[in-house]
Amino acid sequence: MFVFMVKNIREGKKISLNELSKRTGISKSYLHDLENNKRFNVSLDKLYDIANVLNVNVKDLFYSELDIENLREKLHDRIDKYGISSKETLEISQIIDLLVNLNFKN
Repeated sequence: MFVFMVKNIREGKKISLNELSKRTGISKSYLHDLENNKRFNVSLDKLYDIANVLNVNVKDLFYSELDIENLREKLHDRIDKYGISSKETLEISQIIDLLVNLNFKN
């Protein structure tokens, strides 16, 4: 079970979705679905292309269910730093919720 974090990495590197699409040869709609966790069976070739353009390791492109405890720690840190209603806190909370819900579907 994976939750892709391509969008976070891409935005952190100031690369537009359009630019990532051009540089990888992957359609914007495919990348959009991947970034919004609407697509889960992505080929390893596509992951390598994305990782190469973003200059990261393939494993950096996603969270797994094993990362939940680390994410919870980050959540608490963000609550302390930004407050419970902040965008930064909501971001981590949504990832944890998604991982937990995916876990229950199995």
